Amino acid sequence: MNIKDRLLLIAASFALGWLLVDATTMSISSATLNSTLVIDTIKRDTIKASVQQDTINDISGKRALFIGDSHTAADYGWQYQLCKKTQMTYLNTAVGGKQTAWMIEVAKLYVNSGYDYCFIYGGANDMAGNRAPIKSVKNIQKIVNMCLEKQVTPIVLTGFDPLTCVVVGSRESYKMYPSRYAKFQQLLVDSIKGAIVLKTHCISRTDCGDFLCHMTTSGHKKMANFIISACKFKTY
Repeated sequence: MNIKDRLLLIAASFALGWLLVDATTMSISSATLNSTLVIDTIKRDTIKASVQQDTINDISGKRALFIGDSHTAADYGWQYQLCKKTQMTYLNTAVGGKQTAWMIEVAKLYVNSGYDYCFIYGGANDMAGNRAPIKSVKNIQKIVNMCLEKQVTPIVLTGFDPLTCVVVGSRESYKMYPSRYAKFQQLLVDSIKGAIVLKTHCISRTDCGDFLCHMTTSGHKKMANFIISACKFKTY
């Protein structure tokens, strides 16, 4: 092998080595009844990579259904602000004091193919009532499944951070509420299948109107803005 051939071989080896170090493999799968949206980037430890979603979703004219409890029931709450800013039309079925078992019955009545999105935000009353977190998570999953069957996009909200926003004080009956609610929220993130799950810990204690953190105007505004940002909804 002459000198020229050797130099060409060395150059090719360096080029190949660079490609091997710099290569990344990305797999993307769509949300279905048995899976959530997965974006998985496989890379070498020395390479830092990020996946950015730049597409803005124009949902003007879309229809939204809201299912929940008092944290969604306010007349001009986050759901109203979300739809006003994105120009969606909506039906809010949320009622204060209700648990996830009741929400299932509401879903049976209202979830249909005429809706594009269903926002599901519940569980606080279950956790205040000492219900096992996993049972309530299964109830939320049932609602998600109904949405998928009707081709409605389900969006599940965890709610505020109960460990920082709830002030139990001397209320003995609520002693375990914050930790139980926190466990419920993490189970939503870890185990709900087929839905967009948003960990909405965007609320501060100063945005709470009472010890259970029913949101003030600032809290509802933050919640709406967080959802818009997380889902990349276009605003008007």
